[in-house]
Amino acid sequence: MTSQAKSEVESQALQVAKSKGYLPTLDGWRAVAILGVIFEHDRLYTLGTLSFRWLHDHGRSGVDLFFAISGLLICGRLLEEEQVFGRISLRKFYIRRAFRILPPALVYLAVIGILSATGVLHIGLQEWFGSVFFFRNYTSLLGAAGPDSYFTGHFWSLAVEEHFYLILPAVLVLTQRRWRLPVLVGLTLFIEYHRMRQLEFRPWDHILFHTDIRLDGLIVPAIYAVLIDSGRIRERARKWLRFWPLLLISAIVLITNWEGVAWESTLVALLLPLTILGTVLNPTGFAALVLELAPIRYLGRISYSVYLWQQLFFISHSYTAHGYPLGILERTPLRFVATAAVAIASYHFLERPLIRLGHKLAPPATPGRQDALDVAPHPLEGQRESPTLKAK
Repeated sequence: MTSQAKSEVESQALQVAKSKGYLPTLDGWRAVAILGVIFEHDRLYTLGTLSFRWLHDHGRSGVDLFFAISGLLICGRLLEEEQVFGRISLRKFYIRRAFRILPPALVYLAVIGILSATGVLHIGLQEWFGSVFFFRNYTSLLGAAGPDSYFTGHFWSLAVEEHFYLILPAVLVLTQRRWRLPVLVGLTLFIEYHRMRQLEFRPWDHILFHTDIRLDGLIVPAIYAVLIDSGRIRERARKWLRFWPLLLISAIVLITNWEGVAWESTLVALLLPLTILGTVLNPTGFAALVLELAPIRYLGRISYSVYLWQQLFFISHSYTAHGYPLGILERTPLRFVATAAVAIASYHFLERPLIRLGHKLAPPATPGRQDALDVAPHPLEGQRESPTLKAK
């Protein structure tokens, strides 16, 4: 395929994806993100001289990848809604978010509450309520944690995302178009400055989960979404980001050889969204082909439920309070089976029906995840589909 023909196919696919509202490549990235979380929480496997240590040690970047995806998508969808309807409806936005995020999370917390009430786990009330009301990333400031606080520990990232859902829509609704980029850039610079100041007198382990420390992981991708909302800039980004492997390699090198946590977080926030954009805007590349393979896309679709439930079955290597509260279910290989079974059930019987209901009550500018829910073939299935950053 010539360069011109390839460009025409990608442009056509971009237009179709804009009307369809489904981004299969990002489901692939969600799969990569959740695998990173699993590798970090799972035990270290070795076979002779072969080892999973690199994946085990750097799986924490999976959460940063989730942040990058959310920042790009949420901002892109809000901007699209403004283009289609002339305004951003906060009521519709929060209805869709509530039906997407809350039901699986509350079911997980209900199970944790039952296990705690029956003595299987020992969860402090501050951790449980902090998870319910999305301030789990600050509960350490309230005093000593319960012995099994690990089982709600992953709600720190959900808290950061929920806070982002309050900040970004407010910026987009309350500021004029020409001021949005300066406001978001100014907010990012403040976060970078604030983080470096905090690290001067507080250990990283005491602040790494705080929203005021990690919000740049979502704001920077939102800045990119605002930039590529311009067709001219989007086309330039598409051409320049054909070299996305260089960005990915750079990210890997930086994460592996970093000299300071503050700089690592900044560079990850800058590079990860660009790496994602490289595959989204250039769907004929090898990476996009791999990310859009059916099994990878499916794992990406159920990644939210996997993220919630893996915490119950994958006991972190640093968790030693009570060993394995659920016994054999928390040991290999049953931990994989249990996580997959519960996550698949959660997705098909809880997530999908309630996402549909949320979209019915508050229709988005595009069908959103309808393709993902129905697993419908794409009109350009034979030519490769190329999503834009205008859908979830």
